[in-house]
Amino acid sequence: MIISSSNKPPTASSITCKRQHGVAIITALLIVTIATTVSMTISTRLQLDVRRTGNMIAQDQADFYMFAAEEWSQRILRQDKEDSTVDGLSEVWATELPPLPVAGGTIQGTLTDLHSCININSLMVDNTINASTQARLAQLFKNQEITGNFTQAISDWIDSELETSNPNGAEDGYYLNLEKPYRTANTPLQSVSEIRLIKGFEDNEIYNMVKDHLCAFVANADDITININTAGIEVLKSLSPEITDELVNQIIERRDEELFNSISEFTSFAKLGTIIKDTAKLSTSSNYFLLRTQAIIGQANKVMYSIIYRDNSGETEIISRTQRTL
Repeated sequence: MIISSSNKPPTASSITCKRQHGVAIITALLIVTIATTVSMTISTRLQLDVRRTGNMIAQDQADFYMFAAEEWSQRILRQDKEDSTVDGLSEVWATELPPLPVAGGTIQGTLTDLHSCININSLMVDNTINASTQARLAQLFKNQEITGNFTQAISDWIDSELETSNPNGAEDGYYLNLEKPYRTANTPLQSVSEIRLIKGFEDNEIYNMVKDHLCAFVANADDITININTAGIEVLKSLSPEITDELVNQIIERRDEELFNSISEFTSFAKLGTIIKDTAKLSTSSNYFLLRTQAIIGQANKVMYSIIYRDNSGETEIISRTQRTL
C-alpha cells in the first residue's frame, strides 16, 4: 500500500513572506501606539490650555469686579462726607453686606475704619516718640496683661536711627544675633503682621492678643487719630487707666444712639474729661478706610485689600493695594 502525504517542507519564499507579514504587523502596532500617544499628549495639552485660559479669564474678571468695588466704596465715602461731618458704625459705609451674585460667581466687600485702632506708626513722628501713642500702647499692653515695655522696641524698629533705646529697645545688634538673623526696617510698618518681627512679639500668643486692636499704615502725622465713634472696646480702654468696662459700655450705648459730634462733647459725657487727661490725636471723623474685597469667579478666589484716603473735602483716592489668591 502506498501512502501519500501533502506535508511539504516550507520553502524559503514562504518563510520570507511570513517574516514580512510579522514586521508589518509590528510596524503597524508601533504606528498606532505612537499616534495614540501623540493624540493623548495633544488632547492633554489642549485641555490644560483651555483650563489655563479659563482661569486667566476668571482671574481678570475677578480683578475687574474688585476694582469696581473700589469705585463703589469711594462713591459711598464721598456721599457720606456730604451727608455728615462725623463717622460712626451706624452709617452706610460700615454696613456689612452678604456676598453679591455676579456673572460667574460672587463678590463681597467690607469697609472698616482705620481710625478705630491704634496705628503703630503714630508712635514715631520725625524720629521722635509721640507721648500720646506711647501711653496708649503701654496701657493696651497692660490691659492685656502683657508684661514688659514693648514701645521702645517698636520705636527702634520704626525710626531711622541705629541707637538702641534703653533698657528694652532693639536694633541690628539684637536681631543679627538671632538664629535666623535680619536687620531692623528703620521705616514705618506696612502691615500690622510685621510686628511679629519686633522684639517681644515673636510669640504668636502675644501677637494674637493685640493684633485686632492695632493697625499699620503710612499716613500724614496730622491724619493719624483715633475716632472715638468707631474705636473698639480695648482701644477706648487704652485712653486712660481709669476707664472701666462699665464706662466703655456706656460710651458705646451713647454713640449707638447718637454719635459724638466733637471731642468736647465726648469728654463731657459721664465726666470723661476728669478721667481722660490726654485728648491729643482723638477725633470724631475718619480719613482712612480699609476695603477688603473677595471675588470668587469660577475657580478664581481672590482677596484684595485697598486703603482709601478721604480728605476733608470728601475727595477720595486709593493709596495702597495688595492682593492674594486663596
